Amino acid sequence: MASRVNDQSDPEFVWEPSTPPPPPKAANPRRRVLIFSAATVLVAGTLTGVAFMVDGGRARATNVRTAAESSDRTTAVTVGATTSPTPTSAASSTSAPSAPASAPAPPASSAAAPAVPGPSSGPAADPAAAGSPSSRGVTSQASSNSSPSASARGVQKPSSAVPPPPPAPPPAAPPTTQAPPPGCASGQAGSASAFSPIAGTAHTACWALSTETTADDPSRGGGQDLSHLAGGAWAEYRAVDFGGGATQFYGRVASGAPAAVSGLVQVHLDNLDNPPIGSFSIASTGGWQNWRTVPANIAPTSGVHDVYISFDSGQPLPFVSLHWLDFGP
Repeated sequence: MASRVNDQSDPEFVWEPSTPPPPPKAANPRRRVLIFSAATVLVAGTLTGVAFMVDGGRARATNVRTAAESSDRTTAVTVGATTSPTPTSAASSTSAPSAPASAPAPPASSAAAPAVPGPSSGPAADPAAAGSPSSRGVTSQASSNSSPSASARGVQKPSSAVPPPPPAPPPAAPPTTQAPPPGCASGQAGSASAFSPIAGTAHTACWALSTETTADDPSRGGGQDLSHLAGGAWAEYRAVDFGGGATQFYGRVASGAPAAVSGLVQVHLDNLDNPPIGSFSIASTGGWQNWRTVPANIAPTSGVHDVYISFDSGQPLPFVSLHWLDFGP
């Protein structure tokens, strides 16, 4: 392309190209149609892909839920068959087609467990169980295995445990006054006069008595005495003859009890539970062989009576020994 040289000294200079510029191209309608068609196809493909993905997700979720339900039913049947108590109950349940089948276990993903039909409701309305006789039989067998029949429960071996021994008999009653306990000196039965010394050891029954060799005069009460007597002891002398009457009681006693320890020697007639007709108090005499004769007034008494001498104290220590007893008018 040739042009004139720019000569600034020439005021009339005008630039003129050697060839005219090409005219602008006209719009191509075919190209527009192609672009529009391509855009339409792209949009349609995109929408189709989205729809396919949505439908595929729903189908996949349905398949997963169906597989979970089927797995739960299979697990329930397997567990029921494994926990069968005895093969006998499973066989008896399988051979009874009239027994209603229990409903399968609900799937773990379901919101609420289906209602289990009762004995009068008929078989469970499970589509899979209704469509497959074998699955109904398996479900019925599993249900029967998990709940054995009454006949199977009733067949039990008797217990071989040894029965407990019979209770021991109650202990024997404590001995009465006719059976003296150990330590009660042996007495001498027989009648005696109330006005002659009666040896303390000549009793016919007693309680809690003991004897020892005495240092007192043996001509009046023998060579032994009732020693170291405490509260609760007693002695019986049967058939004592008071003759025309007596009003005095004498006791030959000794005591080596500690200071402030004392007690009563009391006389009863015919029964130890009768009130005493007389008594005297005794404390320490300076030793268990320091003998003293102590008198006491009694209610006037005549005739023949059983005489009971009792010893009473408010403390457990022994407080007196007795060699002989006597009565006077």
